[in-house]
Amino acid sequence: MQPSSLRSPLVSRTFSALRHRNYRLYFSGQVFSLIGTWMQIVAVGWLVLRITNSPLLLGLVTAMETLPSLFFSLMAGAIADVFDKRRIAIVTQSLAAVQALLLGLLVFTGHATFWNIFALALFAGIVNAFDLPVRQSLIFDIVGVEDLLNASALNSVVFNIARIIGPAIAAIIIESAGEAANFFANAASYVFVVAALAAMRTEPVPIPEDAHLILMRQALDGVAYVARHPLLSRLFIALIVFSVFGFNYVLLMPVVVKLELHRSAGALGLLLSCLGAGALVGSLTLAGRGKTRLSSLSAMSFIFPASVIAFALAKTLPTAALLVALLGFSMVQFVVRFSTFLQTQSDGEMRGRVLGLYNMLLMGLSPLGSLQAGALAERFGASKALAIGADICLLASLWLWMTRGATQHQVATRPAQSLAATK
Repeated sequence: MQPSSLRSPLVSRTFSALRHRNYRLYFSGQVFSLIGTWMQIVAVGWLVLRITNSPLLLGLVTAMETLPSLFFSLMAGAIADVFDKRRIAIVTQSLAAVQALLLGLLVFTGHATFWNIFALALFAGIVNAFDLPVRQSLIFDIVGVEDLLNASALNSVVFNIARIIGPAIAAIIIESAGEAANFFANAASYVFVVAALAAMRTEPVPIPEDAHLILMRQALDGVAYVARHPLLSRLFIALIVFSVFGFNYVLLMPVVVKLELHRSAGALGLLLSCLGAGALVGSLTLAGRGKTRLSSLSAMSFIFPASVIAFALAKTLPTAALLVALLGFSMVQFVVRFSTFLQTQSDGEMRGRVLGLYNMLLMGLSPLGSLQAGALAERFGASKALAIGADICLLASLWLWMTRGATQHQVATRPAQSLAATK
């Protein structure tokens, strides 16, 4: 039975995905886990800068957290189409807790060095490469296509509430007690999400005897499917550009605070919280919408990089805080619309592989972005590095907009593919 609090038409539309029991469990687990995640993001960035004082080395550590996605996400998407997603998610979330615990112990005992932080970042990257496509595909299974955009928006809501709360807590802890407590708190937060996953009721998934052969074939089929699709292929080309040049603002924010604004960890916490506040507003405005369109996605592909440029031009902390809130709003509007649009345009039996390829490019190419942004920031400053990347993204958005007519015509005339034709 649907909870009474969801019976109002407006509330029901905004929180429609919560009528699914499994999604309510997933959502509640994420509330605690994501606060810990953001505490760790702030603490890792500050720890690396404290040890090395190098934007380039900070970029290298960040790169290791995402590089494995380039090699494993496509296979992870195929795994999501064959095996039990819920059980896989329990394993990956448990491993993420172990990584946070080890990082906390290293800092607490005074043994944290650049290289062991680097190694644990690589371990986290491998775990995330398998975790993200599986959990994204699991959400579709538990809410269906009707509530997919709402569930994606609600995920973004809780993510960005955590983005407001987590950095503020982390900054206070760093200035009063150091970074280790943030890592221990993140490790403990995974207990909630693992418990939520374990409590879900899902149908058992039969495992084929030739599963390893199926995975190899399906992974390659996913790439071929996207290459043949007139709309998805163009979106993925744009995604490559944004992955390398557009999503480096969180990486460079500690550099902006420490080396350009000459402020402390408290200022970093303020900027990240403002980023989360803007993103939260963006998420809430999406939650009441039933679907997204190519026209609105194209518009946000311009607004997002423009907001990065505006933030890069800020010279004072109050101005930066205001503009980073605008950046958060446009970022979540773009990213949620993009990932949701990919899923609604994909054939059902290919969705896991499309998401795997999405994470492969989004996360796997970001190390190139981290390295180029870190190198540019070391040479020219963080603000110029952000502006250069955003300018390149604007060119990709212009290309996507100029080809929209041909793309829409090809999609309209594309013959429907049967399940047998895509296997």
